[in-house]
Amino acid sequence: MSDVDGEKMLLLQAALDGELDAAGMLAFERALSEDAELAAEYGRLQALRAVLRALPKAVASGALRGQIEAMAPRRASPRVSQWLPMGMAACLAFLLGGGLSFLVLPHPPEAPMHELIADHTRGLLSGQPVDVVSSERHTVKPWFGTHSALSPDVVDLASDGFPLIGGRLDVIGVTPVPTLVYRHAQHIVSLSEVPDSVAHFAAGRSSIDGYAVLIWRQGQTSYVAISDAMPAELDALAAAFRKAMAAEQ
Repeated sequence: MSDVDGEKMLLLQAALDGELDAAGMLAFERALSEDAELAAEYGRLQALRAVLRALPKAVASGALRGQIEAMAPRRASPRVSQWLPMGMAACLAFLLGGGLSFLVLPHPPEAPMHELIADHTRGLLSGQPVDVVSSERHTVKPWFGTHSALSPDVVDLASDGFPLIGGRLDVIGVTPVPTLVYRHAQHIVSLSEVPDSVAHFAAGRSSIDGYAVLIWRQGQTSYVAISDAMPAELDALAAAFRKAMAAEQ
């Protein structure tokens, strides 16, 4: 049973649901630093949410789907058929007038990238871009092992100008993905390791929402680097990361 009072719990839930603006999130982060019980409850709920998001979705069996289809009416009555086109047209006009254009529209193909961009931005605005704070790879990698089914490659690139400051779990769809966080001068670099089973990214460079993005691939994994640093600096990080990984093999 949590000892956090009701008012703070409401604030905590708002932070978890992304309902706080930048100023509200900064105030919440200050409250976390001053209240150990609130910080502990926040960490517990973050971990619980990550676990729940990683659970597989239940899929209806073919037999159940067949039963549902058998229960559905085969054809509408003449009177219903007469009014159906008019009703659909009226509903469509209402929805478009209300701006609900998301109805029946699939997620755009770039949605996974924008989810990573959003997680990077939230980390910067909150002032806490990591869930686990450590420059020690032997601390960061085990942390991911206890919070995610995915175990990332973790290397410290301090000698190359990119010291590791920790890691966090980002989410693509409903799946937590490991993200390493590096610092380069005054810049924060998020490096997500995304298996093809979660999302497939094409290798290349781009600029999205003011951030430089660099993607490279190794085997069945995409490495997605996001930062407000210069593109050339992300190239340097990628080269140092690949060199360090090759040296370990």
